[in-house]
Amino acid sequence: MMTAKKNNTMKKQSKTEMTYDISPAHSARFRRLCEEAMLEGRSNGDAGIGTLAEKRMHSIIKRYLCANADFHEVGVLNTRYVSDVRIGNEVYEVQTGAFYPMQKKIAYYLEHTDCTVTVVHPIAVNKWVCWVDPVTREISERKKSPKHESEKDLLPELYCLIPYLTNPRLKFRLLLLEVQDFRMLNGRSRDRKRGSTRYERIPLELLGEVNFTSPEDFRRFLPSELPPHFTVKEFARLTQFHGRDAYSAVRVLAAMGLLFPADPIGRAMAFSF
Repeated sequence: MMTAKKNNTMKKQSKTEMTYDISPAHSARFRRLCEEAMLEGRSNGDAGIGTLAEKRMHSIIKRYLCANADFHEVGVLNTRYVSDVRIGNEVYEVQTGAFYPMQKKIAYYLEHTDCTVTVVHPIAVNKWVCWVDPVTREISERKKSPKHESEKDLLPELYCLIPYLTNPRLKFRLLLLEVQDFRMLNGRSRDRKRGSTRYERIPLELLGEVNFTSPEDFRRFLPSELPPHFTVKEFARLTQFHGRDAYSAVRVLAAMGLLFPADPIGRAMAFSF
């Protein structure tokens, strides 16, 4: 059983993880892009959310990666694949949701081109929520959400890319953001919030960036308290992953050569490092 002292340590570490550094110039540029995107929506006569042909999050990140729109939405050879941003042999794919839909696309880039591929993924470390009435279209005042995402949430998403994780041309870039979520009041609970649909997520502030250029960079996700020989359940307890995500995360780290299958502990699957 984890002691109270260790619990307090985990909480302190969790808070520390939420502190990131970024240059004022990068932060200011990203904030300006967010403001411009909102103004574009309003100039078209809409309410400022959910009405652009391309969701604002995706559009803002593309502009942040490259200001020149000539490098956006560039076709790849004679295929149906279109890269979000391509500058010479550098391809950037902005993935705001789950990674599985991009599996075949990433595989094609790595197997049939000589491009370096960087998957850019936003992480909502701070979040505000506004509720949208689906009938009246009224929008509530925003409130700070107690829920937040973390860098480690990247690990389970990488499960679908396991065959390619050691490819030196595949890289990952996390943008750590403060965001505002607009959610529809269409849930199944009495207040219509539980099970509701997210209408749009709009970035407000860039708080930091984390780059993963090799498997070794993922070693940061191995808890210092992890014993040399451990079960997935122990890993889940220390990392606060739940259910299938814990198994996916361990498999990803093993595919990168950071963990190794070990003799079972009792009947439980075990790993070592």
